[in-house]
Amino acid sequence: MSDEKKLMSVDFFGNGLCTHCHLARQELEEFRAFNEASESAWGNRDKQLQDHLDSILVKYPESSHGEIVESYGWDLHVNQVKYPSIHRQSIILTIFSFLEHELNSLCYILSESVSSSVSLRDLKGQGVERAFLYLRKIAEFDLSKANSELTYIRGLNSVRNQIVHNGGALPQDAKHKANMFVNSCRNLAGDPGSSLRVREEFVPEMIGVLMAFFGKLEEQVQGHIQAYNRGA
Repeated sequence: MSDEKKLMSVDFFGNGLCTHCHLARQELEEFRAFNEASESAWGNRDKQLQDHLDSILVKYPESSHGEIVESYGWDLHVNQVKYPSIHRQSIILTIFSFLEHELNSLCYILSESVSSSVSLRDLKGQGVERAFLYLRKIAEFDLSKANSELTYIRGLNSVRNQIVHNGGALPQDAKHKANMFVNSCRNLAGDPGSSLRVREEFVPEMIGVLMAFFGKLEEQVQGHIQAYNRGA
């Protein structure tokens, strides 16, 4: 720690470092609640349509049922596939943007108490990878206990990029990291070159992984605060 840093007292409550990861986990809980409410809404809407369709079918002979059901095909598709798919891909983007923001904010807060003049902007790269680099090399965080979460986040980032830049279509290369991640997740589906399919269970899974990640990151934050206070 530089002499200038030693003379400076950092208010870890005031700058938000003490509560940063805790508040991030709280926000993820809000995302979880929002997702559950949204999924429930599509489910209820589909049930209402199904009940309405059933009430119509009982009035007509079975020979007419196929044609009647076909006439409701698009409405059923919208409730069961299209709208839930839009929601799930949108919330992946929203939560990943939240993750990037929280990691960047953490790096900027840490700049008050790390023994380096190197800022996040000085590092090469972008997004979560640049933040991970800062946490490891500049803040000297030990992220080894979060290796599984880091691997997941990197895979999630590759899928996020396909949603943003490729309309949700997966790369043609079967060995592309996005396809590899999809193959590793039971709640994602899609062949190379086809559209990504996000199952209902994926968003809660993603939130759970990020919750665990911030929990492990919190241990490093608290260790940093204690080390700073010992050296101040």
